[in-house]
Amino acid sequence: MDRNATYRRLLNEDDIPVDAVCLRIIEKAGRPLAEVEWPENSLTNKGDYFYATPVPLALERALDVKDNYGFREIVIIIDDLALWNDACGIVI
Repeated sequence: MDRNATYRRLLNEDDIPVDAVCLRIIEKAGRPLAEVEWPENSLTNKGDYFYATPVPLALERALDVKDNYGFREIVIIIDDLALWNDACGIVI
């Protein structure tokens, strides 16, 4: 995790940019969990990790997809910013 990383926040109704990996933060049983998804591009098919995973592990997976398949950024969809841990970076 990179405390200095910056992630752009999207709303649920926003379209995910074609050059971004999306991290969806949800609350389940009182814990923040995340799912990861990404669109198809020239290096990979559309994909996802659609099972609730601890946020640091999901963020690690999102970074791996971003770095290995040519995506420009990771965007965050989160309803309640209180679920976000600032140790993971900054959500703007």
